[in-house]
Amino acid sequence: MGSKLWTKDYIIFCLSSLVMFFAFYSLISALPVYLHDELLARNWEVGFVLSAYALAAVLLRPFCGYALDAWGRKWVFMSGFLVFCLLFGSYLLPSFFEGSERKLFENSFLAPVGGISLGLMILVGVRFLHGLSWAIVTSGSQTITVDLVPVSRRGEGLAYSGLMVSLAMAVGPAFGLWLLEITSGAELFVITLVLSLLSFTAVCFMKFPVYRATRSRINLKAMVEKTSIPISLVCLICCFSNASTMTFVAIYCKDMQGCSAGVFFFITALSTTMIRLFTGKAFDRYGPKIPMTTAFPCLILGGICMGSAKGPILFYTASVLMGIGNGIIFPCCVTCINNMVRPTRRGAANATYSSAIDVGIGSGIIFFGILSSYSGLRFSYFISALLYVLAYLLYLLFAQRHYFKNLIVDKELTESKLNSGSEENLNKKAVPVP
Repeated sequence: MGSKLWTKDYIIFCLSSLVMFFAFYSLISALPVYLHDELLARNWEVGFVLSAYALAAVLLRPFCGYALDAWGRKWVFMSGFLVFCLLFGSYLLPSFFEGSERKLFENSFLAPVGGISLGLMILVGVRFLHGLSWAIVTSGSQTITVDLVPVSRRGEGLAYSGLMVSLAMAVGPAFGLWLLEITSGAELFVITLVLSLLSFTAVCFMKFPVYRATRSRINLKAMVEKTSIPISLVCLICCFSNASTMTFVAIYCKDMQGCSAGVFFFITALSTTMIRLFTGKAFDRYGPKIPMTTAFPCLILGGICMGSAKGPILFYTASVLMGIGNGIIFPCCVTCINNMVRPTRRGAANATYSSAIDVGIGSGIIFFGILSSYSGLRFSYFISALLYVLAYLLYLLFAQRHYFKNLIVDKELTESKLNSGSEENLNKKAVPVP
């Protein structure tokens, strides 16, 4: 592999990811409002429905990493991608039970809260299936991106790939909320179905990187990459805290004059997009220390501003700070994880990392849904700021040292640097001294 980053296949894959994530993030912000306003779901029910996809993703994610490494990238990814697309249409199923007053599980552990409606229970099943396919798509997408980019520009390539997610986040949530305002959830689900299928069609025209499957026997060691665990735990805590913002900000700002959830998501994603233009190059040049030292204080201050917000100034300041912090942390973390493994373990490494994200988001949605029911959303955001502090301490005291101890200098990077006569740059850039 040469040093060229912007190949035809890389461009196709990035654009396909942009459309795919646009469809997904259109639901992220709109689905809680749809559940709350159209299906009359209570806060705990919103958390129950939304967390189902994360639970499913966590259950399947380790096997996804094994499958990508042992069975090959293309067919595992493409099969999961197709199912993922088709499931957008399944969100229409509760409309067939509109007006039904039947409650399920009235005599179970849900009895004290009045059971759950049939339509909502169907959505729990749909979200669960969507989570299974989401596990395959995200693990595969991340692994294939690493395969596509030259190792000497890995940080930059992963940052630009992540930029597609940021762009989708900049427009998708606002688009989803806008559609709900002018139409209904049915139109949103149909449009996201069409967009996701267009994304799948685009991938059919790209050439996947050559990869020889390992065909290893399935076991726990094959499914989990232990070198990825410390960095993944940092991301788990960050995503746990992020869940309070991702899920409940549309409800939180309803009583704030001059504040809009759509604008909040747009500013957050725009900040993430701008910072990612520089994050990858900075990582490739200096390593993770400087970027990560910048990111965590932004997240901590963002959580404090969010909890203190009573109007647009602090509310949108929080969106900028959180956008910058997340825009640095996640591309740096995924680059760190892939710098510690060989190609035959990339699937497991990325699956381990993504599992941590799913656990963080899923458990965070449930936790903050319950906490906000008793203490209010404002208090929840102060708790999220404390959790960012915990993640920062874990990174400084353990994860950063673990990374430098297990950093692999890829053979391809070594040869490319030596061939260009810049061995000094190799020592300076590829192996940053802690």
